[in-house]
Amino acid sequence: MPKVLPKIIPALIFWGIFILVVLQVPYPESLTQANYIQLIPFFVPLYFALSFTLNIFLKNIFSSGSFSLGLIFLLILKALDTLNIVTGLLTAVATYLLFSYFRKIKKRSLTKLSKIPKLTQLHKQQVSSRT
Repeated sequence: MPKVLPKIIPALIFWGIFILVVLQVPYPESLTQANYIQLIPFFVPLYFALSFTLNIFLKNIFSSGSFSLGLIFLLILKALDTLNIVTGLLTAVATYLLFSYFRKIKKRSLTKLSKIPKLTQLHKQQVSSRT
């Protein structure tokens, strides 16, 4: 439970900000008539709320961010009435490519797989001194 709590708190904060924006910012007649003062406070907390919420399950903030970006693009396309099979598939493919790119990134230590001779020697000396 304590490891999950630091991941839940930012998600709850941004969902609270998003709900506050929805309740407080006056909404326009349509998305095309909206100005930046109405768009930015809506989409930025939504993006971060989705990203941090998905990060709880995916455990990779970059993958969560790319998936959230794809969802927001689909939402914008739907609001502009331009969402069809082609734009939906293109958005899904782009989101999948971003998601798969960030999924492959692994954490690597500099000293374990290093090609730098001094660091490799230092690592070998540390390993031999421990035994």
